[in-house]
Amino acid sequence: MFPVILIGGIPGVGKTSMAGYVAREFNINIVLSGDYLREFLRPYAGEILSKSVYESWQFFGEKTEDNIIKGYYEQSKIMYSGINAVLARAIRNGEPLILETLYYIPELIDKNIIDDIIKIYIYVSDHNVHEEMLNSREKFTHINSPGYRLVQQLPVYEVMEKYTLNLLKKYDVFTVDSTNYQLARKKIIKYIEDKINQ
Repeated sequence: MFPVILIGGIPGVGKTSMAGYVAREFNINIVLSGDYLREFLRPYAGEILSKSVYESWQFFGEKTEDNIIKGYYEQSKIMYSGINAVLARAIRNGEPLILETLYYIPELIDKNIIDDIIKIYIYVSDHNVHEEMLNSREKFTHINSPGYRLVQQLPVYEVMEKYTLNLLKKYDVFTVDSTNYQLARKKIIKYIEDKINQ
């Protein structure tokens, strides 16, 4: 199996760093960011993608957990029109690829490709560690995007994360806690190696 890898997680869990590390370990030349795919889709997607995901609840009324999830899900439906196309092309062409994204809803992955993808979801179980990771990300991967802005939105993101983790119980998705980042990295590499060698 050649690796076509979908890595998910809310901001600050280390998915961008992890995607880069995995790419180097497995000599994968194509690494895509869901954030950039979203920017590409925004002009064509209508109003729902006009707001950041942490504000998308506003399309549905008050700031409740249900409306946060609705906003996340509606944006995800649009995102997966692009994500599915990218993953399908990589599989069709036999091109190893990593796509890392906030939007992680397996039921939106096309059924004819879902079994050909290595699916990984990263989370941080310790809220304080997560805040620290967000605040330090500009040192490593997001130089002009300070984490303090996203720390303020962490409670909203954690609603999305909880919803996603509950969804993942029904799917073959490797979930890993990156509170200990080095350990998480080792687990992910081992998981990918095992999948490739199946």
